[in-house]
Amino acid sequence: MKKIINLEINEVSPDLIYDYINKNKNSNLAKLKLNKKLNIYTTKALDITKDKLYPSQTWASFNTGKPYSEHKCYRYSDNIKKEDLLWNHLARNKVSVGVLGSIHSSKYSPNVISNNYYYFYLPDCFSSDNFAKPKEYSCFQSLNNTLVAKSARVSGLNSLLKTLLNYTTKIIFLPRKFGISFFSIKMIFSTIYFAFIYKNKELLRMAQFPLISSIFSDLFIKYRPQYSTLFSNHVAGNMHRYWYAHDQKSFKNKTKYSKQWIKKNKRSVFIGIDYVDDYLGFILNKKEFKDTIILLTSSMGQEANPKFDNRFLAKYDGKIDNINLFSKILSEHLKKVHGESIEFVWSRNMAPNYGFKVKNSTNIDLNLISESINDFVKNLGFVSKVDEEKGSLVLSIYIYTDINFQKKYNMIEAENKFSKYGFTFFKINDHHSGSHCEKGSMIVINTSQRFENSINKFKDQNGYINYLNFYKIITDYFQIMT
Repeated sequence: MKKIINLEINEVSPDLIYDYINKNKNSNLAKLKLNKKLNIYTTKALDITKDKLYPSQTWASFNTGKPYSEHKCYRYSDNIKKEDLLWNHLARNKVSVGVLGSIHSSKYSPNVISNNYYYFYLPDCFSSDNFAKPKEYSCFQSLNNTLVAKSARVSGLNSLLKTLLNYTTKIIFLPRKFGISFFSIKMIFSTIYFAFIYKNKELLRMAQFPLISSIFSDLFIKYRPQYSTLFSNHVAGNMHRYWYAHDQKSFKNKTKYSKQWIKKNKRSVFIGIDYVDDYLGFILNKKEFKDTIILLTSSMGQEANPKFDNRFLAKYDGKIDNINLFSKILSEHLKKVHGESIEFVWSRNMAPNYGFKVKNSTNIDLNLISESINDFVKNLGFVSKVDEEKGSLVLSIYIYTDINFQKKYNMIEAENKFSKYGFTFFKINDHHSGSHCEKGSMIVINTSQRFENSINKFKDQNGYINYLNFYKIITDYFQIMT
């Protein structure tokens, strides 16, 4: 039975892959397709309406086989039943697994260390600690978590350099444990080159992929699990930012950005796919990967944002940068309202969302607490909402889409007024011209008849695959009861 490597490349649709192959005839993907070693299947996210699609929700559905109405996990900080996640189900049934960064892997099972079927396990960057199996990768986890925690809609180069300096000694003495290899160095220099010639520092975000993919290769070669996953968001980020430059013909309004902006960002999406393509070429040339099925999967895709032609283009965005300061002020406010001290445990999430739970036991209903928090934020002048699910609360604060806020304050005025509450603000020049769509991908390289038989059991008469059935395809392949 062939081993399976699942490269989870977030939000890449089959249409985008077909377009890439047609325009890059010398790519590894194009050659694999020409030689009939690559099959492209379309998955569909059908358990939630298109306008509500969100990565943490779709990956929860994709990797549990359960619809949102059952798992109820929408934001990254929301609870999910750990035992329902595919890799945990496989390990329980004596199928060896390796996990690097898959969404919701930060909610890891307590037996990851003791269960020998977890060959390696590096949780996603929303983890509250630096756990890693093997333990020697915990320093990389610490760096990765720190960089993600400090990230925002725009890259802060000073903050990036300061963080990297703190890890310099460890990187020098243990380079491979941080993903430093000949392959990753070559790709990182490529990233720096593109950021320089296109004058776009946001492309530096892609440097994470060479590091994590290099670590993944080392771990796979050493441990050879039967099923392993690697997650990356580097293409999705570029699609959200630069779809207008990538695919201007899909928009009626041709003057949303300058010709110079379009020119310098036109290849940004395909550069991200170039990195995946280069990685495929790298691993397919290694003997350790020869007898392996390689999947490129995505729980949903992206397309041209249908509402973008009429969208207001904000000049800046903002986020809560000092969560401790915000939490202190919020707790003081709630004590005045409810007469009781209320403390919070904040969970890692992706701005503009902030996950938290009430720390201390309280007799106050969570709905009342949610309403009070929402009232507090709205009284400050922000558009916001608070969602509650199974004791997990998520505060969402919308700044760059709030036309009234943007008209009322320029960026300096907003900083002066709201920094005392823990907020920071930053200029932006991209505005999510790419938006989520229900069509995801399951691209199969070096398939086997056994794997194709499993696929055929669960695809519909039109050839589509309900993305809830990915879980069933994998478990069927390994002959495990769902």
